[in-house]
Amino acid sequence: MKTQVGAGVDFAVLATKVGVFVPSVESGQRVEQGTVLGSVEDRQLVSPVGATVVSVIAARTTVPANYPVVTLRFDGFGLTGDLSNLVATVGNAPFAGKFQVTDGVGPTDCSGVVPLASDASSGAEGQSSTISVSDSYACLIPTDSLVRAGQSAILVVTAQARNDVASLPVTAVAGRLQKGQVRRPDGTVVDVGLGATDGARIEITSGLKAGAAVSATPPDLDPQSK
Repeated sequence: MKTQVGAGVDFAVLATKVGVFVPSVESGQRVEQGTVLGSVEDRQLVSPVGATVVSVIAARTTVPANYPVVTLRFDGFGLTGDLSNLVATVGNAPFAGKFQVTDGVGPTDCSGVVPLASDASSGAEGQSSTISVSDSYACLIPTDSLVRAGQSAILVVTAQARNDVASLPVTAVAGRLQKGQVRRPDGTVVDVGLGATDGARIEITSGLKAGAAVSATPPDLDPQSK
């Protein structure tokens, strides 16, 4: 995508699984690349760059996967772009990025590709009750790259492909985000876990084994039809 260099980036760090969030930092704290920001169950969350903590949700909050738990402010340059189509395809999988500044530096790897934080509302004791994110993501430009605000650039964002996964046509599945339902040929409705999709097929993460037969028509989830 075509984009422009901007100064200062507020971005969110997302939970990587369902569980209880335990913070290791507090608002206003300066962190370095690799600093542990907190954990969700057995998964540690680390900062991709040196940054300042803007907000942290309340300790011991039970969160779903991909829930924003920490907002960081990167006092450097970044490139932003709408990745809604990519997110819809692969979910919030780890992204990588590379950029080329017009008549300038590059191609150069991003220090991180992170979701932009659009809002953080403060709660008690400096904690945040909510952190809002948008469909836009930011490529964090390495601090040793010679760029300036307003320069044009080309940004390429990639995600890791998923191979050899159990999948079904999206037309046979009711639901799209993490959970859905399918109907077996005998009419039984089965709850299934959902993963990545390429728009035509969707990954089945739980509820069915490869080779299981399902109806081509998904269950009707409209309660008024029952």
